[in-house]
Amino acid sequence: MRYILLASHGRLAEGMLHSVEMITGAQKDIWTLSAYVEEEVDLQLQINDVCDKLAETDELIIVSDIFGGSVNNEFMNRLGDKRIHLIAGMNLPLVIELVTLKNSAIATAELIEKALKNSKSSIKYCNPELAGDSEDEDF
Repeated sequence: MRYILLASHGRLAEGMLHSVEMITGAQKDIWTLSAYVEEEVDLQLQINDVCDKLAETDELIIVSDIFGGSVNNEFMNRLGDKRIHLIAGMNLPLVIELVTLKNSAIATAELIEKALKNSKSSIKYCNPELAGDSEDEDF
């Protein structure tokens, strides 16, 4: 089974899941990890709790909020576990792509590459886009 974990500093991961579910419906195979929300909760323990849920044949796609941040770095230490795939740079188009592809038969690495490619094309500076549309309308 493939699972997705949204992991962030603060409650970004929870908000991201909420937005994803507004668009795609309820998702039972997506988990969240909100680091540093409660002082007494240790990030390593949160990560251990998630990893302990995985069976030997499961795969976990982790989407962290920022490359080089403490949350991402802690998961980098887990990349020796072949069940874990880590992506940095959480955004809504990326997570929606992962959710919609999650149950496909393609290999997980290929699924991630496809989701990254598709979501990157949705990042736009809109001002030039609008200016380009105005010029096209003159023809």
